[in-house]
Amino acid sequence: MDSSPDIIKDASDALKPIEDRGITVMQGWYDKDLNKCHVTLWDLGETDDNFSDDDAEGVTLSLQITIFSKEDEVELAREIKSLMKENGFSFEGRNGDDSKPEDGIYMKAQRFTKYYESEEKS
Repeated sequence: MDSSPDIIKDASDALKPIEDRGITVMQGWYDKDLNKCHVTLWDLGETDDNFSDDDAEGVTLSLQITIFSKEDEVELAREIKSLMKENGFSFEGRNGDDSKPEDGIYMKAQRFTKYYESEEKS
């Protein structure tokens, strides 16, 4: 059975308190039809880590979490960062361009990584 890590599921689980308040958290990108604050999860890929005897002992997965809103969601971004860190993610940085675009939607992107140890092969 292949139980490869699922960073999107883990991030969704970590952000459940936000979703429970009625803010949509979903995999993908901006959805103009939602027309309200929503948070997207985007898988940025993986890298092998912690090599021993030429084998990777684990993998680090990367994720971007983006808030799309009609307001600058500074507090929500802080809450997301805190929830992610509480759930074993490392904060890797924030996109510096949070300016208000022409369509009136703020975009605030943060990047996180999480290390997953490889399963022992029997």
